[in-house]
Amino acid sequence: LQLANPALTDVRRALSDELAALDVMEKPDIEGVTLTLASLARVVESLPLAAATGAGEATSAEADPDASGVRRAWSSVKGAMSGLVKVTPPDQAKLTLITPDAEYFLRNNIALQLQAARLALLRGEQMLFEQTLDDTAALLNDFFDRDSEQVGSALRTIEEIRGSVFTASTPDISESLRLLRQFRSLNENAQ
Repeated sequence: LQLANPALTDVRRALSDELAALDVMEKPDIEGVTLTLASLARVVESLPLAAATGAGEATSAEADPDASGVRRAWSSVKGAMSGLVKVTPPDQAKLTLITPDAEYFLRNNIALQLQAARLALLRGEQMLFEQTLDDTAALLNDFFDRDSEQVGSALRTIEEIRGSVFTASTPDISESLRLLRQFRSLNENAQ
């Protein structure tokens, strides 16, 4: 193929239009988003956990020194038994005391989720990117103090990133290929 061939003028015009459309296309700031995700992964270590309500509270019945021995014994047994059964509202069921090992794995899980989001972004896998960010936000909502400014900022950052990366629409650049194939088939038929 020779580009100077006048029969290729339409192909060249289509190529020029498509290149111009690609140049003016809004491109997401992939590098900035990956740096932000890496920064969030480092910040996870300092985010405050949600306070476990009622977990680990010791209920001590004040023994009345003037009460008889039977009353003190009954009071002691009653106090011990009252801690055996506890009703926790469903929204607070997850807020149990987290062991240091569980906290370590929780924080590492969130950091790994953010790294997976970075990889999905670099590969252009939108569904995986959004799912890992959703999973990360769910972990932050479930186990961390949502009233904390740090956690709120992390959640807002995740939401901003999720909504901004894959919003640009790519232009259709198939016209030049269609014209080139058409030119090629006409040349093959002419020979």
